[in-house]
Amino acid sequence: MELSVEYVTGPVQVLVRGPRDSEELLRIMALLRGEERRLWVWDEERNTVGISPSEIVWAETLEDKVFVYTAGAIYRTAMKLGELESRWEDLGLSRCAKSTVVNLNAVQKLSIRPGGRIECLLCTGERILVSRRYAPMLRARVSEGG
Repeated sequence: MELSVEYVTGPVQVLVRGPRDSEELLRIMALLRGEERRLWVWDEERNTVGISPSEIVWAETLEDKVFVYTAGAIYRTAMKLGELESRWEDLGLSRCAKSTVVNLNAVQKLSIRPGGRIECLLCTGERILVSRRYAPMLRARVSEGG
């Protein structure tokens, strides 16, 4: 990344240049906008879209890429799965497997499965399995109210 600063009189202007699909550019835009409560993602046509983190139903990592699923669309984000979880844990995002995070507010039903696993039925009709490793944490979060 190259940074240039010019000191001039008048209003502050910021010009950011870079490739349309640059993860670094997305992070810089989010920082400049001060929109910590927005998640900047790419849609299928690689357009940059800002969504509310509360819209996330679940997210997963596939081939080192993080995909975010909402009720109506699938997006890709530059954030890591752990960043999503830690930044918006207060909105209900919780780890349920090594490569999956689920929004507890989008869970309609929890079912016990063999081997200490839990199955989450989501508001979209999708079913997500919670691994044995993360099942105790999920139970604790659910019992304390989310």
